[in-house]
Amino acid sequence: MSPAVKKTVDAFVGRWSFVGIDAEPGAKAAKLTMAIDCEIAALGAAVACTFAGQSVAVGRIEATAVIGYSPDEKVVRWMEISSTGEYHDHRGTWKGDAIEFEALPYTISGQRAVEELSIRFPSPGRLVLKSVTKTTEGSSTLEGSAERK
Repeated sequence: MSPAVKKTVDAFVGRWSFVGIDAEPGAKAAKLTMAIDCEIAALGAAVACTFAGQSVAVGRIEATAVIGYSPDEKVVRWMEISSTGEYHDHRGTWKGDAIEFEALPYTISGQRAVEELSIRFPSPGRLVLKSVTKTTEGSSTLEGSAERK
């Protein structure tokens, strides 16, 4: 197993408690809480994560993702499907303690969107996530931090 595969799996594996904000276009920023559970998958080559949360703005949300490092492509792959109807295949590179993902264009409810996602691991057992999605209606931001339990 390559060091980058191990680094990626080790960074995400575990149970996390996320607290942040969800700011949708034209609405006041709302608190978002989420339980994130990432288990080792594919004999240690990836993690399979479930996200279950509650947003004051959106209500109950869930998502499932497979996250791993592709040695051939030299990128972190984050493939996710959510209860909000989003289907994502993020590609990013490690830069120190952060993964900087490429801007991701996609369609949701017939509308074009572009998401910019970044995740930092400033210390063991802590992650900071920021997602900004731009549509014709404006920008929405989801950001916050999580602690590994």
